[in-house]
Amino acid sequence: MTTRQVLVSLFAGVWMGALLVADWNPIAATALTMDWLVAVVRSPFDTKFIILILFMGAGAAFIYRSGGILALERWIGDRVDTARESQILTWLIGVFIFFDSYTSTVVTGNATRELAQENRSSREMHAYVLDSTTSPVTTFGPVSNWIGFQVSMIIAGFEAATFTTEELGVTAFGLFLQSIPWNLYCFMAFFMVGFIAITQRFFGPMLNAEWRARSTGETIREDATPLSDVSADVGEPSEKNPTLVNFFVPIIVLLVVGLVSMWYLGGGHQPGVDIAEAFQETDVALGLLYGAFAFMVTGFVGSLAYRTMDLEEASETIIDGFNTMMIALAIIVLAWGIGYAAEQVGTAQYIVDLLVGSGVPGGFLPLLIFIAAMFVAFTTGTSWGTMAILTPLAIPLGYELVGPSVLPVLVGVLFGGAIWGDHSSPISDTTVMSSIFAGSDHIDHVNTQVPFAATAAGATIIVLILYGFGLRSPLVALPLAFVLTAAATLALNKLDARRKGLPEVMPTAEAIENGEVDVERVEKGTVDGNNGSYDLFETVPVVAIGVVVAYVSLVFVFATLGG
Repeated sequence: MTTRQVLVSLFAGVWMGALLVADWNPIAATALTMDWLVAVVRSPFDTKFIILILFMGAGAAFIYRSGGILALERWIGDRVDTARESQILTWLIGVFIFFDSYTSTVVTGNATRELAQENRSSREMHAYVLDSTTSPVTTFGPVSNWIGFQVSMIIAGFEAATFTTEELGVTAFGLFLQSIPWNLYCFMAFFMVGFIAITQRFFGPMLNAEWRARSTGETIREDATPLSDVSADVGEPSEKNPTLVNFFVPIIVLLVVGLVSMWYLGGGHQPGVDIAEAFQETDVALGLLYGAFAFMVTGFVGSLAYRTMDLEEASETIIDGFNTMMIALAIIVLAWGIGYAAEQVGTAQYIVDLLVGSGVPGGFLPLLIFIAAMFVAFTTGTSWGTMAILTPLAIPLGYELVGPSVLPVLVGVLFGGAIWGDHSSPISDTTVMSSIFAGSDHIDHVNTQVPFAATAAGATIIVLILYGFGLRSPLVALPLAFVLTAAATLALNKLDARRKGLPEVMPTAEAIENGEVDVERVEKGTVDGNNGSYDLFETVPVVAIGVVVAYVSLVFVFATLGG
């Protein structure tokens, strides 16, 4: 909270744990810290994960530098001519880039930034769509480096507890799958992006930002300071024969190879082993590693086959892709380190004993964990670091207070709360990257996104309160959260639009230019803003809804594999 520096703070946490173990000897503590970091890196699961992260970065760099992103821009450019459609399209592309949040921000932001500005969508809205799509989508996968990390955190929770996977009756990956329906905040955040983009119903500072962009063409506030674009870290896209093949094929290969590998490694090819059992018993890190390697190789081969790069440029792209993941890797290793430190000093058992003795009702534990994750992630700016800190505490605590039945709920709400803090914190890396690749003023992005994130979190909190009073089925909890989120969005939109005298449904820039909306009288407050009108069956929203329904269905099929 003091330094606002994630890497320094995480290292300090590891070192402090070592200082406790080393009887306050700073030199011994430093040496012990190195030993702990080496120990987590040498763990077979963690080593595989580090390599797959690098391969993911290289594969994503090929998608960008091979010109696949240019081909996508040119393919969609003539089909999108309103701010609404550009926002929906950004949301839609984010669904396809489900394997890494950084990659999704870079690729999606670059693919749609110019299009959004041409159609007078504010940069604040563009940054919000990027930020609130990437993390939820990569959290669910079905193939992503986030899944590998989250499973490693669950394993750390198992190690901090007193039970074994045999006693629990489920593996770490199986528990992750069971937790997906309870990750309420991520579902609500992802849903809100599409709901607001399709209905064009804004509230809070975003309402003002969108009205400014539509009525004046100023997609960024006067006197704002946009963050610079760091696409040079990845390299400029190739203009030599850009093709959609180099965008879609590597992603398809990643998905197919990753899922098939996890199925095979779990014994799915053996007689009597069904698909659910195979995915529960699989080596998730190795399966993802195979998928990430195929992802990188496909991008490499495609770049050479379509002559978008020569061999030297393709080789440099691999290294540049590795470089884009260095900060992420540093956070990951230190996050593992602080989890290891907490295990060594007995943090989990201390918290368990404290709360068990305090008489906290077990039914309200998910609510407490969600709020704790929100707070830690907001103040540290890292969802992964929050998962590393709290998962080894939440799993033993839930098991002792309630039993195995609460563990999927705790894991789901913990991961969701961590991502809420990530969305709302001005020091979050993904929030900063969203500002960069949208070309938005960073504080403007945070200020406009927080009311939306708070709305999704509010619906989640209401459902978790009901959970404490006996609502135990995700088949009821999740639809209820959707209804609450939609109702809150509509109510806040109507109240704020009426208070400001602005349109409830934001009109298109074309409608404003044609005089269908009297901008001067609206801004003087002499008339209520004229609402925009949109065809419900336009191509872009219909396609987006179809793809999102298919994606969410895939996620729930994936979740059922947890048993």
